[in-house]
Parts: sequence; structure tokens; C-alpha cells
Amino acid sequence: MKKLISVMLALTVAVSALALSACGSKEKSKTQSSGTSSESSKSLSGSSEVQRPKEASIEEVEVSIDSSKPKITETQLADLNTKISVNQGIPKFTCTSEKLNAREISKDIRVALISKNSSNSYHYHLNDNLERGAERIGFKDIIVAETDGTSSTMNDAINQAVKDKVDLIILSGDINKDLVAGAIEYAQSNGIEVFSAGSRGLEQPDHYVDFTVPINYSFAGELMADWGIVKTGGKIHALVVNCSDSELSPAVFKGFKTEFEQYVSSSDGSCTTINATSIEVGNGLANRIKNVLKNNPKINYVFVFDDSAINDAVSATVQVGVDIKIVATGGSTEDMDYTQSGSIDMLVAQSYEWTAYGMIDYVLRVLGGLSLPAAQDVPFRILTKDTMKKAMDEYSGGYDGFHEIAFGNAFITGYNTLWNYQ
Repeated sequence: MKKLISVMLALTVAVSALALSACGSKEKSKTQSSGTSSESSKSLSGSSEVQRPKEASIEEVEVSIDSSKPKITETQLADLNTKISVNQGIPKFTCTSEKLNAREISKDIRVALISKNSSNSYHYHLNDNLERGAERIGFKDIIVAETDGTSSTMNDAINQAVKDKVDLIILSGDINKDLVAGAIEYAQSNGIEVFSAGSRGLEQPDHYVDFTVPINYSFAGELMADWGIVKTGGKIHALVVNCSDSELSPAVFKGFKTEFEQYVSSSDGSCTTINATSIEVGNGLANRIKNVLKNNPKINYVFVFDDSAINDAVSATVQVGVDIKIVATGGSTEDMDYTQSGSIDMLVAQSYEWTAYGMIDYVLRVLGGLSLPAAQDVPFRILTKDTMKKAMDEYSGGYDGFHEIAFGNAFITGYNTLWNYQ
């Protein structure tokens, strides 16, 4: 099953590649920490004078439809359908950044890898690939922290990294930096640069950290909206499930909102939004979704921007007992199982292995003082029950090797060449 997860994840990555042409851009994209780090070392408790939010920021989303907007045309539908078809295939490696000497840059560097929840299948495999890739390239030491999704374990992991005297910390996954702001500044005050990857989209301001790996998460949202629009011929009545205290959901929502408002007319469609908190996931969210579906029988698609809420959406639609399709983005084993079984109509998937390579590449460019891409080459791929079955039927290696073909291996060859790795 691990392999199957990898496969699905890999599949996700493909879609982004199409829109990104990622590594070719040469813009510097360092994100400043909101507090100024002191040059002298100080304890975590000693950084309390820095003003910062005491609670996770809440970002609610809404979609508005212009009543004067004309109905979508057949040409527009055809264009969106082409976009969907292209992103159902294996993505191409498009990175065109300058070459670098990975071994020379990384040889004396010690890294701490900290994810939101190391028991989550996606985070586990992402860190596993980061660790193996970094070790292969030649980083001096890679320390992978154990976390359980709580702010206390993430804070403990950052503080331990400071004790271990690492050179940099990589925060991966949808970590809300408001909850670990003090620990981040503690690391920075000790001369440790903090990187973030997997929680912010392009042109979406990050906070507290020194660098954010730019990934085009809004493109995943575009594909989600495009799918529903094409499948209904523009007559889509959507329910959007947003996790408002997530950092990643707003990035995905940005692309969804742009597409939905551009192509859906008020005479043909509508969009209802549930802004839930992480506390509600698995604890009442399914009932909220179910009540909205019962009260609005026109809804024909449910869009889930945070994969932690997929189970709630599936449970709610089953209880309501009507044919309502679910579109989501994610990369965990459960996400893939739901897609394979048909419980999810479509999943925009991301490859943890390709994402890990992109993260390593970005870190190497920062360490080497090289130009940074405006968007890292981390693609997404559209997965459905049918595309998964077709791929598995055509592949003789079974589940154990399926993940290796989900996103192809062009990015491995491409990065090895880019990093002068033999």
C-alpha cells in the first residue's frame, strides 16, 4: 500500500509542471521573518517580547458570481477539457535553472527535517525522500524529527534542532507558523535559517521563516474547478469545504476561485462555502456538510481543499444518499484509496518524491548564493478511478512498482544533471 500511496502522490505532481515551467525563472524570493532575529543566542522564553498572534490566523473564503456574466461557451469548455486532458498525463521535467555543484555546496551542511505530522503517509514519504536524496547528494547530516500534528511536538522538534546545532531547518507540509513562531525565531537567533515548503502558494506572503519554496498550489485549485465545470457543462452547483486555519487551503482556493468566477454564470451555477477549523475535522464537519447538502439539493459537486477533510465529505455524501461528486487534492494513502474506490470523483495529486527533489534544489540554490526560481518545478496530476485502473492494467509490475511510473523518472535524471551528480 505504501507503493500505491507513492504512486498517487507522484501523479499529483504532474499537473503543476505544465503551468509552471518552473525553475526557469530567476527571481529572488526570500521571505523575511516577521520578527528581527538577534545576533546573540537567546532562550525561547527570552523571545516573548516579540509581538505575534497568539492563535492561528483564520482565513475564510468565499466565491462570488457576477450576475451579468454570460454562460460559458463551447469553445471555453473545449479549452478547459484540453487542459484537463493534458494534466491527466505524466508531467515533463521543465526545470531550466543554472547548473550547480551539489556535493560542493552541501558537504558541510547539517539539516533538520520537520513535518506537521510524521505519521501522515504523505509527510512520512516526503521526509523519507528528502532524507535519502540529501544523503545521496552529500549533506553532512540529516535529522528527521518525529511529530504528531500538535504544536507542542513541532515546537519541541525545532528547539531540539537548535540543540543539535544544525545549519538549517526545513519545515514541510501544512505547518501553521503562527503556532511555532517563537521556536522559529529562537532558531534564527542562533544563526539557523528556516525554510518552509508545502504550505504557501506563489505570490502568497509567508511569515516568520527565511525562505519559502515556491510551489504553484493555486494550479491544483484551478484543475479542481475546471473538472467540475467541464463535467457539468458549466451548470455546477458547488459546495466548497475550506479549512480556514490551514495555510495550504487558501493557496488552493485562490486558483479555484479564479476559475469558478471566470467561467460560471449565476444563471447556471452557484457556490456555497463551509469555512471550518481543524478542530471540526472529524468532529462535526461531516454533519455540517450533510446539513448543507440536505438544505440545498441543487449541489452536485463538493470540493475539498484540505485532504484531512476528505473523510468528512465522503461520509456526508454517503449519509445524504444522493449522487454528489467529490473533488479533492491530496496525496496520502487514504486519498488514493478513496480515488481508487470511486468515492472521490477526481483527485489532484502531488508526488512526494518530485516535491522532495524540488525542495532540495531550492535549498542548494540558497546555500550556493544562486538565483532563485519564482516557481519550483513541482507539478500535479489528475487522478481518477479509471486513470488509475488503466495505468495499473498497462503496468506489469503490480502495486509494488506502480508509484515509479505515476510521475515518471524524468525529474530524477533532470535533477542529477542539474546538480552535476554522477
